[in-house]
Amino acid sequence: MNNQLVIQNISDISDIVELDSFYLYHPHDIQLDLDRNLVFATASNGINLIDYTNKSNLQLLSTYKNFTYSTFISLQEELLYIGAEDYGLQVVNVTDPSNPLLIGNWSDPVGDIGQVYICSDYAFVATRIPNPGSSPTYLDLKVLNISDPTNIAYVSTVDTGGTYNGGAPRAHINDLVYFNDHAFGLKILDFSNPFDVSVIGNFSDGGFYNDLELFDEEIVFLADDYFGLKVVNCSIVDEPFLLGTHELSWRTLRVAVNDPFVFIATLTGGVRILSLNPETHTITLFPLWLIFGIVISSTTLRLVFYRKKLYLLE
Repeated sequence: MNNQLVIQNISDISDIVELDSFYLYHPHDIQLDLDRNLVFATASNGINLIDYTNKSNLQLLSTYKNFTYSTFISLQEELLYIGAEDYGLQVVNVTDPSNPLLIGNWSDPVGDIGQVYICSDYAFVATRIPNPGSSPTYLDLKVLNISDPTNIAYVSTVDTGGTYNGGAPRAHINDLVYFNDHAFGLKILDFSNPFDVSVIGNFSDGGFYNDLELFDEEIVFLADDYFGLKVVNCSIVDEPFLLGTHELSWRTLRVAVNDPFVFIATLTGGVRILSLNPETHTITLFPLWLIFGIVISSTTLRLVFYRKKLYLLE
């Protein structure tokens, strides 16, 4: 469902009910504040802060004008980190969601800021140079110190192994950081020293990975743009291997896992629900398919999307 945030009750997976929807023009990214029942959604008018306490009546609280058309966001407690393209990395205090306040900003000396991932006191930011009418020129993945969000400092540039396709991390555990570098595969980083970050594991089979979800600490679910879903075992960090696949007929954009279900957002085929066998990690199509672009459960919200971004389909 284009240009809408849709909230649905998925407590009964065989009878999904739409509760409400909210119009957004050119939605791009979304974050959930589960404790305060808030949705932060980017659109052409800025970052929209929406209250979903009454799940049948979504309420717009405010809109933060970040002066750019499409942005990436990451929420940490009550600070919203925004990859705001030529406006840099913006840090916005959303303690009062009706009055978001810019408290910090960092700009790359060469490129714009795209994807953002927060790892404790550090931020990974993907830099690039836009080329209107064609693909951007990807530059590098940088590490920033955000321990003081009002005074962000450059730390290092990640050694991505000689190739970089604009990706950024999506998950981490201990000193291991996982990121989908699109055409250059799944990359596992050693983050034990923020000043010297490099690839120690890589999985690539010719796919183009748009998203990943880390499950059970060592299993990675990959959203492969032109194929569907791939499941990779990363228990041996330097030798990840393929466990299984599930092919789809639509471009695959995002993946979220909540045992025993895997949710896959596609570009034109809506959200597909797969059944997961947690012992073998095999996946099969659940006997139900959805035509909606966004799924948010009113009763299992904390389980399905805990620690995980949920993205809007453009």
